[in-house]
Amino acid sequence: MQNKYFDELLAAFPEVQRDRHGLTFSQSAGAARAARTLSEAGVVMLREALPADALPSCHQSFERFTRSLPREAESGSWHSPWLVHDDAMCPAAVILTNLLRSWAWNVVEELCGSTEIAVLLAFCVARHAIDMRLGAGAHQDAKGLPAELPFSLWVPLHAVTPLRNSGLGFLPPSPHQLLPALPNNDVGSEYVLDHFAEGWVPSYAAGDLTIHSSLLPHFTTGYGTGSDRFSLEVRAMAARDADPKLQDPAIYVARRHGQPAIVGAQCSPGIPADRFLAELSGVFSGDRGFAARS
Repeated sequence: MQNKYFDELLAAFPEVQRDRHGLTFSQSAGAARAARTLSEAGVVMLREALPADALPSCHQSFERFTRSLPREAESGSWHSPWLVHDDAMCPAAVILTNLLRSWAWNVVEELCGSTEIAVLLAFCVARHAIDMRLGAGAHQDAKGLPAELPFSLWVPLHAVTPLRNSGLGFLPPSPHQLLPALPNNDVGSEYVLDHFAEGWVPSYAAGDLTIHSSLLPHFTTGYGTGSDRFSLEVRAMAARDADPKLQDPAIYVARRHGQPAIVGAQCSPGIPADRFLAELSGVFSGDRGFAARS
């Protein structure tokens, strides 16, 4: 079967830009309902999860950081979140701060079955993507990442519109198992072409985010516009279930006085995350710092 480009697929199947599967939720729908839907379909979108007015400064800071790099690939770059900063701020720390204060965190707790959460910073990714024309392909996170990571949050730092800038697309429902994959961990264009008509390539307003399971086939879209996209992937799980090998660095979140609070952190010497953790510490601990965790 001859592969097709994503712009060709959206022209042939424009309906994939609509939520035909009931996967979009607002705060009024409740965290439990969103979590149930994700467990069945493999993906949900949370509308207005983050305050839109917090994102422009994060976007601008990340953009300044990428411009300071001596060299960047034509498709963009990937970074550990603690490495992305400029003189003004650490944008990923601002995003995490707002995430913990948002109704989306209630959904994370429902998915984890716990209010004691480890945010696995080692598997969070700040990404700058330059929109290139891409052929169809998809992957499952459980194939390229530790299988025990249950889900990923994808937070664009600005609005994302199909055919204008690169985003994510999804092929629900989740197969709930690993699919055969190519050596590069891609499930192959044939799978995408066979399932694309039932897929979902959503638009994101500023403040929207998606959560997808580790087994859901999904893909990065590319249309060849050359536009920039800045985003943060966040991976978390119940602290009780997290393998110690996944927790360096990590922050630990629990409820204090009914509100999510950072109660500890893990970071080995030599990992340059001090500024990042200090920024989070100043917000949640009154500049008292984190409790150490061994």
